[in-house]
Amino acid sequence: MNKCDEPKKGYESLSASYRYWAEREPGRAQEWKKKFDWALERAQQYADRLGVDREKVLEAWESDRDYWYVNYYQESNQPSLEGKNVVTLAEWEAEGERLYGKERLEWKFRCPACGNVQTARMFKDAGKDPHLCYINCASRYGLGGRKDCKWTTGGLLNIGGRYVIDKKFVPRLIFEFADKENMIYGV
Repeated sequence: MNKCDEPKKGYESLSASYRYWAEREPGRAQEWKKKFDWALERAQQYADRLGVDREKVLEAWESDRDYWYVNYYQESNQPSLEGKNVVTLAEWEAEGERLYGKERLEWKFRCPACGNVQTARMFKDAGKDPHLCYINCASRYGLGGRKDCKWTTGGLLNIGGRYVIDKKFVPRLIFEFADKENMIYGV
């Protein structure tokens, strides 16, 4: 593979997408430029918060993107980190180990709506995906909590937890650890 055959990365890939659409639809070039600038500004915000180079963030996002850049780069996919409880995956893992030890199935999470404390072991023992314990209330599956609580971080309201930035610089809203205050409605 020579240099010309290598896939474009980061800024180069995003810039190529922008230029393609600006040339294809010159009447909307200003609209495409606005989205391009938004993506660059948001990548810079993530880079500043995480202490990495903007290009590293753009490379991760562009390697993940498999559809039109105008639809990919938006608030729901790359939410602003301003004023949010944000940690890196490494910081979150270190906090979990400090609170509960290395056995992740025993880490405790609290539903921000009903206060139910749940673990990955509860979900696994019930035949459910253990990772659901930090994004869905256990009551959704009849595993405790208020019977009427069906709270999920994937719902319409993105409240009640913290954002963990994964290795691809994608923020994931999750429940707080049970030993931290994070109640919205109270128990």
